[in-house]
Amino acid sequence: MSRVYWLGFALFACACSDSANMTSPKPQVIDVSLWVANGSNVLEFAPNILKSMGLAGSAPTKAINSAVFGAPQGVVFDAAGDLWVIDGGVSGSVAPALYEFKPATLRAASANAMLTPDNAIHYGGFTFIQQAVFDKQGNLWVTDNGAGVVDVFTSAQVQSGGTNVTPATILSSNPVFSGPLGIVFDANGNLYIANNASTTIFEFTSGMLPGVGSGAVTLAPAYTLSDNGHGSIQGPWGLIFDAQGDLWSSNANAPNTVVEFDVSSLGQTGSPTPMATLSPVTVGGDPSLDSPNGIAFDNLGDLAAINSLHAFGIPLYAKTLLAAGGAKVPTLFTAGATTTLSAPAGCNFGPVY
Repeated sequence: MSRVYWLGFALFACACSDSANMTSPKPQVIDVSLWVANGSNVLEFAPNILKSMGLAGSAPTKAINSAVFGAPQGVVFDAAGDLWVIDGGVSGSVAPALYEFKPATLRAASANAMLTPDNAIHYGGFTFIQQAVFDKQGNLWVTDNGAGVVDVFTSAQVQSGGTNVTPATILSSNPVFSGPLGIVFDANGNLYIANNASTTIFEFTSGMLPGVGSGAVTLAPAYTLSDNGHGSIQGPWGLIFDAQGDLWSSNANAPNTVVEFDVSSLGQTGSPTPMATLSPVTVGGDPSLDSPNGIAFDNLGDLAAINSLHAFGIPLYAKTLLAAGGAKVPTLFTAGATTTLSAPAGCNFGPVY
């Protein structure tokens, strides 16, 4: 049975005027979909679904299926609104690959579509790719959790695709990456990578990053964030920056939290204490956070997370809940069979298709 809990958040906020002679500003409304890599397919939860899920259990707006999928692990959008699916593959049967679906393809798709990708990037050196991010130039940076490297494809390679595309740059680290997963750039072009198999997050400053096209490169991280002894970084999975430049990280291992590191604690090696920590509570018999994987912000600054254990589910926290942190009941929490979540991992907010 699907369990959906509406906990007092309408996903939109209205600003009102005290003056009858002034026109009220338009209300801020969520205008992005939540896209989830779901192990065997990709799900879209459109704004109307996000706003109504607390009132009645509802299936995703669309389930994007494809005969080529092995194990979708992450989703990312390019500047044109194309959806890229990071597929980790299935050992011995389905090779890892990057698949592109263009807006026209996604708009025309039915609610339970079987689609052929518009483009794909295959590379024989992929082992188990899981997350990716575009830089400002349109180059695609992909973490290979199995190989312990970051593969970088130029914007030209992304446009053309191919059956065996060698990355323009293959970034290794010394000390080595330990199960690299979450990957994100800050506003200044500094690169952060989560070592999921250890308790660290590496930062590479923009000035030290190799030019795309440099081939195989090994760099020592400029700075390393480590666990503070109280579970601040434990199996870090997803990384994302908020509008204030603070870094958010999901801890896929106990204590199963989502933490916020203040911008002032970045750009230096250390074991910072998070300025806010979202901790699990029980909602309808299920933990609100249970091995959280992907995390993402919508256009209003609300935070969604993806639970990869127990009752697969999606907690969503209104922006107003985030600053204080704590064992907070999420604003919206949905779990159960109707969601069709089966092996959810990475997520992103993106265009509504």
